Amino acid sequence: MFNIRKVTRDIIDVSLTLFKIMIPTLIVVKIVQDLGGIIILNNIMTPLLSVIGLPNQVAIVITTTMLTNPYVGLIVFSNLSISGDFSIAQASILASFMLLTHSLPIEVLISRKSGARARAILTLRIGAAFVLCYFLHTIFSMTGWLSDPAPVALPDVSASNTLFEWILGQIKGVLFIQLIIIILIFFLELLRIIGVEKLIRIALSPFLRFMGIGDQAATIAIVGVTLGLAFGGGLLIKEVASGTIPKKDVFGVLCFINLLHSVFEDTSVAMLLGPSLFIILVVRIIFTVLLVVLLMRIVTLLPDIIWQNFLTNNNIPDARLG
Repeated sequence: MFNIRKVTRDIIDVSLTLFKIMIPTLIVVKIVQDLGGIIILNNIMTPLLSVIGLPNQVAIVITTTMLTNPYVGLIVFSNLSISGDFSIAQASILASFMLLTHSLPIEVLISRKSGARARAILTLRIGAAFVLCYFLHTIFSMTGWLSDPAPVALPDVSASNTLFEWILGQIKGVLFIQLIIIILIFFLELLRIIGVEKLIRIALSPFLRFMGIGDQAATIAIVGVTLGLAFGGGLLIKEVASGTIPKKDVFGVLCFINLLHSVFEDTSVAMLLGPSLFIILVVRIIFTVLLVVLLMRIVTLLPDIIWQNFLTNNNIPDARLG
């Protein structure tokens, strides 16, 4: 049954939490731009962005997204004067990078409380983003695939000659994001009602076994993939404290949901940049599964001292690798 009271409460909670981060960030970004900080940032990021085929203007989009969330990154993107030749390929690369590296301070902290070393998760997410995006850029460059202009579905708030115009532009952007939040939360509630989560559980089960993640951590993986790292991490923190999940499974499921979480919401938001859905969803899923499989095959062979010092922390009471 559709619970309109719950949906309304979720919309209010999500919006308040998001805008407390978004509005101060937009102000800081505006100040940084006016003081010429964007030039410094571009100079630092340009060599890295050129490797993955992105224009240096999006450096501040990537940095903002890494520190905050995709919503703020999208509004920052809409403030940029990106030329009309920003292609679907570039949009797919940028969206993939944002999906793999957004909200790092919060999500890495959740992972740390769940039992993984912060530096291990940071290295995994940033490293995976560059590996995937370099691979995509190489394929796109060799084939010319997705070279058409990206159908960016964001409000244009870049033309602001005065402070007043800039404020009006930001209000327009914030209202647009509010509309997206309302649509997404209604959509997620509908998916819950029709039982899509159960179908995802069935579909993911063979992949989780293939990655070497045990049944005790499977539910956490499902929650993380569908509802997000905060939900999955919160559940994992409780389960880890009980000492029933081996270190291997804790680390494996954390790697998995760090690279692939909140697939409905995050993917829908990223589509506003105009990327290929196949790239940012299907390719990202395949890449995540293969990377976690390879990673788990390697780390399982490492001695316990490596796990203690570099992979997991004392938040996991169980010393067994599983």
